[in-house]
Amino acid sequence: MTDEAALDRPARENSQKLNTARLRDLSRRRLFPWLTDAVMDWVVIAAGMALFGRWPCALTLLLAVLITGNRQHALTVLGHDGTHYTLSGNARFNDILTNLLCFLPLGLTVSGYRALHYAHHKHTGTENDPELGHKRMRSPQWDLPANRWNILYYALADLAGGSLPDYLIIVRFSKPALKREYLYLGGFHLLALAGLVAAGLWWVAFVWYFSLVTSFMMFFRLRLWLEHQGTADTLRVDLSRWQGALLSPHNAFYHWEHHRYPTIPYHKLPETRALLGGESACRLGALIDGFETARAVPSGTPLKSLQAARGGEPRTAPASVS
Repeated sequence: MTDEAALDRPARENSQKLNTARLRDLSRRRLFPWLTDAVMDWVVIAAGMALFGRWPCALTLLLAVLITGNRQHALTVLGHDGTHYTLSGNARFNDILTNLLCFLPLGLTVSGYRALHYAHHKHTGTENDPELGHKRMRSPQWDLPANRWNILYYALADLAGGSLPDYLIIVRFSKPALKREYLYLGGFHLLALAGLVAAGLWWVAFVWYFSLVTSFMMFFRLRLWLEHQGTADTLRVDLSRWQGALLSPHNAFYHWEHHRYPTIPYHKLPETRALLGGESACRLGALIDGFETARAVPSGTPLKSLQAARGGEPRTAPASVS
C-alpha cells in the first residue's frame, strides 16, 4: 500500500454499524473513569509544578511547562467528552464538572466549546467547518504536502510563543452561550490568582499561563494532524500507548469512531473499534509518510465541499486543488 493510500483508508472501511442495543449500552453515561482521569491529570500537573518549585532552574522550568501543557491538552480532551454529555444524565451537573475541572482553567467554557465543536461535527470537511476556518487563517501552516520537519518546525515555534494567535482564535470561536458566563470565567481566574499570590505561589500562575500559550498549543497542533488533515472525512489512526499519551490522550486518536458515534464515551471507543472491525487503522509512521507524498492542498481546503461541487464522491486522500 502506498503512503498516500494509507491516508485513504477511512473511505474504504466497511459499512458495519452498531445495533441499537449495543449502541445504547456503549453510550451509557458514566462519571467514572472520567473523574478519575481528570483528577490524575491535575495530580501530574501538580507534580510538574512541584518539581520546578523544589529545584528552580531552566531545565525544571522547561519540564514543568511541557508537563503542564501536555496535561492541559489532556484536560481539553476530557472536556470535549463533557460537551457530548457523557458524564451524567443531569446536564447541569455534567457541565459544572466539565467547566470546573477542564474548561474554565483553560480560559474556555463548556457552552462555548460545545457550539464550536458541534459545528465541526455538522460541517466536517466543508467550508463551514470551524476547524478548517482556523487552518485557513493560519496558512501556510497546514499546507500539504508536509514532511516531518515542517510539522516539527511549527511545533517548536509554538514553544516560542508562535501559537498565541491560535489560542486567541480558539477563544474567539468559542463564545459562551450566555454573557454572564464571562463573569464566571473571569471570577474563576481572579480567585485562583488571588489565592496563589496570597500563598506565595505566584510562579504557579506564571507556569500555568505560559504553558497555555506555548506547550498546550503545541500538543493541540500535533493532535490535529492526526484527525482530519488531508482528508474529506476523518482519519482512522492507531497509536502506541506512549504516542497516545503524548499526542492524543484519553483515546482521542479513536477519532474516526467518535465522529460516527459521538455519544460513546472516550473509554469505550477501543471496544467500539473492535466491534466495527474493518480495515486496520493507519500507524503514525505511515500517516506522516502519507503527508510527505500527498498532492498539493492549501491550508483549510474544504475537500468534501470541493469534491461534491465537482460531482464526485468525497474522497479522504489529499486531492489536487487547481
